[in-house]
Amino acid sequence: MERVPLFQTARPDVPSLRLAILVVTYLLIAAQGLPWLRLTRPAASLLGAVAMVTIGGLALRDAYAAIDMDVIVFLLGVLLLTAYLELGGFFEWIASRIVRYAHAPVSLLAVVVAVSGLLSAFFVNDTICLVLPPLVLAVVRTLGLEPLPYLLAIALGSNVGSAMTPTGNPQNMLIGVASGIPFARFVATLAMPSLGGLAIVFGVLTFVHRSDLVAKRRRLTVTELAAAEHPFDAPLVAKALVIFGGALAGWLAGLSLPLVAITAAALLIAIARRDPTRAFANVEWELLLFFGALFVVMRGVRDVPLVQELTSASGAHLTGSRLHDAGVVSAAMLALSNLVSNVPAVILWLPVVPRTTHPAFVWLVMAM
Repeated sequence: MERVPLFQTARPDVPSLRLAILVVTYLLIAAQGLPWLRLTRPAASLLGAVAMVTIGGLALRDAYAAIDMDVIVFLLGVLLLTAYLELGGFFEWIASRIVRYAHAPVSLLAVVVAVSGLLSAFFVNDTICLVLPPLVLAVVRTLGLEPLPYLLAIALGSNVGSAMTPTGNPQNMLIGVASGIPFARFVATLAMPSLGGLAIVFGVLTFVHRSDLVAKRRRLTVTELAAAEHPFDAPLVAKALVIFGGALAGWLAGLSLPLVAITAAALLIAIARRDPTRAFANVEWELLLFFGALFVVMRGVRDVPLVQELTSASGAHLTGSRLHDAGVVSAAMLALSNLVSNVPAVILWLPVVPRTTHPAFVWLVMAM
């Protein structure tokens, strides 16, 4: 008799158990900041995926099939490209240019908002939010400025700017692949809302923190400018930017998002002439785990009758009126994103969007 691997065959479905696993997984994701829990979002999603197979009755082969490799490969390719730019000191170099040429408090704020937003649109906002704050913080303290408006400028600017493209943040990568919307159309549709949002961010921060932005203007001394400089690997950054530009051209031409991304990353690894393990160390591998595990969790509840009913009801509630649907989707994403974060919120909506009257429109609203 042929030996059947453990968990390879499907067990009898237990819909309520699978639904409970989904709920508990999302509760753990939402509660990941609690000190006594000591679970990150990727860890919580992994626990949910394993539970869905071991006690939820999902066949292991179905769990494997549930993982959307197009999304994983696209994400990996973009993260690798960004990792090499980070390795070369590109983002630190940009930050040093900011402080070299923007001296007045208001102009510095404007540049921080713009740079955070535009960099996040192409190089994943997670990286921008990790790299820029310590650099900008050191400079504004040296200038005797209140740090809060500049830190908010990075946080808000990177969030708003990242909505502009499919490469701006992880959830947009998922939306870009799942929707099939061409890269050029995605950017053409969301560029103006994102740029307008950056202008609003600057205006609101300038008004709210107007008392913090009246410090006396002064230039950094030569010593202070030297302290703001960081190691910059110009040849590596040049190679990475050229290859990223080629990838961008491929995406705009309508080529496959994951294929272009991973091809560009592989080419950069081949020509960088740098130890790739240093770049690999900059990749957010836990993000790939997060995506893969959530795909499995959602596959486990896909056929649960209650989930199917809720999916159908959610799709039916979107009437086809663009203004109405935009309001409903925006409200739902606002609530879910603040509860369980952006990626789990988008994955929850994956089965809903195709049932709507204007799925492409709904995808783009979700990306905003």
